Amino acid sequence: MKEAFPTLVPAVRDQQQPFLNDRRSFAVEDIRVDTHLLDEAKTAGYATKVLFISTEDANLNVGRILVRMSRGGKPETAQSVFDSYRESTRNLAEGCKHADELILYDNTAHNRGYRVVAHFTGGKLSKAAQSFPDWAARVFGKELEAAKHHAKPGAADSPISQNARVAPHNYARRLSLSNRGGK
Repeated sequence: MKEAFPTLVPAVRDQQQPFLNDRRSFAVEDIRVDTHLLDEAKTAGYATKVLFISTEDANLNVGRILVRMSRGGKPETAQSVFDSYRESTRNLAEGCKHADELILYDNTAHNRGYRVVAHFTGGKLSKAAQSFPDWAARVFGKELEAAKHHAKPGAADSPISQNARVAPHNYARRLSLSNRGGK
């Protein structure tokens, strides 16, 4: 039986390996896409999905973290946020080639939920919003521009959920691995 909500496993290989060995579904949250893990999981029969959430500006993330800290939340240094923001898209285009699915979400708008920017299946763009943020254009500009020119008039961009919660750092990436065999 497939797990409805896979176990969240740290981005540490020795903690992920038992899940791969036992063919159990799991998810990993990290700032980078682990292409080696994607390949290993696909070889083991997993369906792989990368959910990438970002904002237009690292300063926005710092502001959200300061608000979170003022409410007793986990502290982060501004420098670590800036470093993570820069690092996060470094291998995103390559990760798209290794994942069965990659979905880009923009979380720039305050209190409006995440907005789907693009959905890639098998490394190919399958859906795209009519407008997209600069961070997505820097990574997938060619694909997104081509889709923009082929878009149907009148299609609207919309948030996924009006009640979506802001990611803890607003730069979280989640890799979801589901065992196709269903353990």
